[in-house]
Amino acid sequence: MKKSLLFLTASLLLAGGYKVPEQSLSGIALSSANVANAHGADSAYYNPANMVFNDKNKNYFEITAFFIHLNKVKFKNKNGEVYYSRKEDFALPIFHFASKDYNSYRFGLSITYPAGLSKRWDDIIPEAGAKEFTLKTIEINPSIAKKINDNLGIAFGVRFVKSEGIANLLGLKSNGDGTYTPLYSEYLNGRSFDKGWNAAISYRLNNSTKFAITYRSKINLSLSGNASGYYSLALLGKPSTSVIVFNTKGKVTVPLPAVLNIALAKTFNKTTIEFVLDRTYWSSYKKLDFDFKDPAVNKIFGTPKDKDWRDENSYRIGITHQCNKKLTAMLGYAYDKTPIPDSTIDFSLPDSDKHIFSGGIKYKYDDRLTFGFSMLYTKQKNRDAKIYDNISKKYVYGRFEKGGAYLFAFGMNYSY
Repeated sequence: MKKSLLFLTASLLLAGGYKVPEQSLSGIALSSANVANAHGADSAYYNPANMVFNDKNKNYFEITAFFIHLNKVKFKNKNGEVYYSRKEDFALPIFHFASKDYNSYRFGLSITYPAGLSKRWDDIIPEAGAKEFTLKTIEINPSIAKKINDNLGIAFGVRFVKSEGIANLLGLKSNGDGTYTPLYSEYLNGRSFDKGWNAAISYRLNNSTKFAITYRSKINLSLSGNASGYYSLALLGKPSTSVIVFNTKGKVTVPLPAVLNIALAKTFNKTTIEFVLDRTYWSSYKKLDFDFKDPAVNKIFGTPKDKDWRDENSYRIGITHQCNKKLTAMLGYAYDKTPIPDSTIDFSLPDSDKHIFSGGIKYKYDDRLTFGFSMLYTKQKNRDAKIYDNISKKYVYGRFEKGGAYLFAFGMNYSY
């Protein structure tokens, strides 16, 4: 294994682990609570069964630009030394489409980024191997929905996920006099293309009460690629400070976990309140096991690393208010629990429980065009850490502080 090619993404830390649920203008504004009441183009992603309740004679498009800012993460070790990760910024396009009615069938397509994180440590943390952990993912998700009757819709989709991962590691041994001896350096780069599925059912008790269940399957990201760098012979138990340069092939499998959403929406006059219980099945992530072709490299870097993540819930609430015929206002809140136990937290993903606050507006320009703006803030809790490095066989003790993220979206919805 290794600290891995796994760590990820096109973006951020807006949900526990490396899942990114915010995938549309309304999704950001409502903290991804827009499941039971999803409508228009992004229903193709959040609840494809709801496509059957869109205007039967209209096709819907949404194009949204995301701007993401990740705050620095501060790590303070037991000796009082302070290290910081890099502040990072990203820009990403998102696309959704939901078709008009074809004999009680609808078709949808979403292009999104389902998982993500990027963590780069400019400050080298001795004997911890922390430098850069990135994985970029992009998902193409076509779906089909069937209207059973005026109150019930069902849907099924196929998920195609392309991923690219990087891990850039550097391990140093402190000599106790302010100098360091190199232990290892490794640069990993891999890609994969994997498939899964999703399904949804949506039921309207009446015009004001809606219920939905959605499910997205687990996808194993089967990353493979190249590894290069050097290692000290001392890591093989030899009485030598010499280093060996290597270049080899490697592979690893990382789960993109299954997600179950149970959602309820209730409309009171011009205001709709939505609730979502989001259950993410992180327990499938038990170990990180990297396999290298070079036996010596595999002996040093290929020891399976325990993860033992836990299934966790997120609790989401969204409020949408129709201010007038043109203007819609949205607010959201979510509490997101981290799946990472104290025993396996590390520098690749210094995750903790989060409070998520969001809001946005949409303006209806005419019967076809609506545009809007939304934003989201993630407040991340501080967390004490005892981190074991498989390669140096050392523990690093300290506390992660600060972190969190800001997300902004500008989007346009068009129907015809």
